[in-house]
Amino acid sequence: MDPSATAALVDLIHRARRGDEAAQRELIVSYQRRIAGFIYAITGRGDSVEDIAQQVFIKMIRALDRLQAPSQFESWLFRLARNTCIDHLRRQKLRRIFLPFGPEHENVPEPPGAVDSEELDALRHALEQLRPQDRALLALVQEGRSHAEIAAVMKTSIAAVKARLHRARGQLREFYQPEHES
Repeated sequence: MDPSATAALVDLIHRARRGDEAAQRELIVSYQRRIAGFIYAITGRGDSVEDIAQQVFIKMIRALDRLQAPSQFESWLFRLARNTCIDHLRRQKLRRIFLPFGPEHENVPEPPGAVDSEELDALRHALEQLRPQDRALLALVQEGRSHAEIAAVMKTSIAAVKARLHRARGQLREFYQPEHES
């Protein structure tokens, strides 16, 4: 981010911290598409993106005053989104364990507008096999984030990001098996 954009973002964050609803709304509008894409990449489910994004932005507004370095807002926001997604996935897993499988769960229709392709299904299956943290890592790479930015989001070193990314890509290749290749 160029210095003038960083200064404008820091000013916006300071106004949002003081309770300026227009500034809070501007922060949400500025990041909602990227956060939604990030959430979808981690969860793989479009039906929960809106709810999770809403949780992320509520947490963001409530925690803005605890953000120590406003210039690090983006990495902080994406870390908040990643953690919210991981919490959601954990709750879903627990819910599946404790809720019985009923007849209404057998033939759940595909949502309207969904792409029905073997390769996409194979890719979704492969991504579901990865740990949520690895899906988050791949989502950040897909968004075009640098290794340094990813390291800031993940609170780790660049070397660790590179190693995890190499491992995650290897696992994805291992799990990805479109039907026509079988």
